[in-house]
Amino acid sequence: MYLNREEKRMLEGECGELIQKSMDLLVKVGEAYDAERMIEVTYAHLIAWELTDILFELFSQMTGNAKVRIPTTVNPLLFNMGRAKELGIPESSMTELERILSRLIKAHDKMGVIPTYTCHPHYIYELRIGEHVALTESNVVMFANAWLGARSNIEGAATAIASAITGKTPYYGLHLIGNRYGKVQIDIGRDLKPDQFDYADYGALAFWAGKSLKDRIPVYNGLSRKMTPAHAKYMCTPQILHSCAAMFHILGVTPEAPTLEATFGGKKPEDRFIIGKKQLESAFETLCSAKGREIDLVCLGCPHCNIQEIGEIAQLLRGKKVSRQVRLWIGTNEPTRILAKRMGFIDTIENAGGLVFADMCAGTGAALRMSEALGIRTVATNSATLAGVVPIRARGRVGVWFGKTRVCIASAIRGKWGNN
Repeated sequence: MYLNREEKRMLEGECGELIQKSMDLLVKVGEAYDAERMIEVTYAHLIAWELTDILFELFSQMTGNAKVRIPTTVNPLLFNMGRAKELGIPESSMTELERILSRLIKAHDKMGVIPTYTCHPHYIYELRIGEHVALTESNVVMFANAWLGARSNIEGAATAIASAITGKTPYYGLHLIGNRYGKVQIDIGRDLKPDQFDYADYGALAFWAGKSLKDRIPVYNGLSRKMTPAHAKYMCTPQILHSCAAMFHILGVTPEAPTLEATFGGKKPEDRFIIGKKQLESAFETLCSAKGREIDLVCLGCPHCNIQEIGEIAQLLRGKKVSRQVRLWIGTNEPTRILAKRMGFIDTIENAGGLVFADMCAGTGAALRMSEALGIRTVATNSATLAGVVPIRARGRVGVWFGKTRVCIASAIRGKWGNN
């Protein structure tokens, strides 16, 4: 692999031991993928799950006293200790949780990381089309590639840190334009009405599509040109539940999909599928794993909600009360939570019995790790990501009802799944 003068200095240790180790890792990854050279990256995103002593020790060994060279954001924490009592976290667990979370937060501060603690940092740090970045976490990577047209592979925890410290990444994979063209065309059936799609519909669509993709990038033909960034983010992780295709295109909507010819790089699609009402309903059914209709938790904000979503939830709850037997959790980032508070949305939601929190994983963190202690056996959500992940990671201890936002809120009020 060709290295320029600066990169050679890093690899030879002239810039310090930690930078040397980081560059060595990136070079080895690049060689494994036959990368011809390194490229500069302008932004990185890290995960925040170094919770066990072993993982934190490895994280500390890799970062040490190093500072990030480029703007770097970070994924949600497992918990927000400031809301621990409201979340129902047992007091017996709080001392240990506070220890492991506080050390991680201090480490991020020492590195110079921007403490976003969100799975959707694009609200806070915007990217340009064609910008080379180094991101980890499937939702973060997919949204950057698909909706913004930035370029990143799905980095591992270690390579994302290495890129943040060096400002470099190997030039391979989705950094190359030739690897970003669509391979599979997915047509939206005439019996569907994309203009009326809820966030859950977009998630179910991507979940169904992922089963047929393997590593091939899909091109969606027929989705509404009025769809929003919030709609697109619900398509990201569900696609990866069954495939390793790290981006998608939406004809006439996403920046690299102006025409079918351009999106497929002048070639014909390798496969073509139609998704209609039957396929979408099948995806909804597959994502519902709960047996009983009584629910313990309604979890929204996986990925984190934007201000529009929080406003919609507040409107659905106005003048109503969440059932006493149900927890209603809504996750977002801290700037959005502050804005929602100023706009009165937080008061409306929390007066109804809900809880809006920031800085932590909305569902796959707390609900999974503490489900037994919190008495959570059945979760309702509008997130195909959460619906797909919870039954697997909870090893069948937690069942999920998956549906539209309005159905989730209606269920929180009734205490049982369904509209009525």
